[in-house]
Amino acid sequence: MSYLGFSTKWAASLAKIHHLNEEKQTELTYAIEVVTLNSMNVLMTLALGWALGVCGETAATLLTMAGFRHTAGGGHSESPWRCALVTITIFPLLALAARSVSTWPPYYISLLSLGAILFGFACIFLYAPADNPKAPIVSPVKRQKLKRAAILIMSIISIITIALLFGSRGNTPMICMCLVLSTLWASFNLTPWGHHLWHFIDKIGSSSERRCMK
Repeated sequence: MSYLGFSTKWAASLAKIHHLNEEKQTELTYAIEVVTLNSMNVLMTLALGWALGVCGETAATLLTMAGFRHTAGGGHSESPWRCALVTITIFPLLALAARSVSTWPPYYISLLSLGAILFGFACIFLYAPADNPKAPIVSPVKRQKLKRAAILIMSIISIITIALLFGSRGNTPMICMCLVLSTLWASFNLTPWGHHLWHFIDKIGSSSERRCMK
């Protein structure tokens, strides 16, 4: 796996100070890159959400996705930049969609919420944990722990969603739809179709990069 320059240099400097071997330095490089890029993604996503007037709703979609993906996994891009672009774009759009959907009649909102909950549990039982083929989870014990944790997270999301369905004050319908649409997106990422979508995005990016290099 290739890393960005700042991650490699920072990890090399820390490894030298703390006398770490090459394996530990590689792990440190990976950790620095993941934390840095994820932090930048979150800040830029919230900034776009703020610009669109849906900062709070964007935060709700991010939190839902983070809890779901941490245990269940899902499809992803091979490029951190393409992943960042999708993240920065999709969550504010989900927040805007949630604002629109929250004005639907209660009957349709309830049906959509129930569908998202059932779809989420089904995808977890069928596909979670959906790991990275380049770093597969080989331990059956770990896989079972992650699946149980994913079921727990989905149960918590379901309880919050149902509780919000019975609330009609302030922004509760909008926040409820943020959870619902985020659950649908996270669940879709677990499926083979979700993985195919990310592969398609990678191919588009790779084609563009090759054209720029010519």
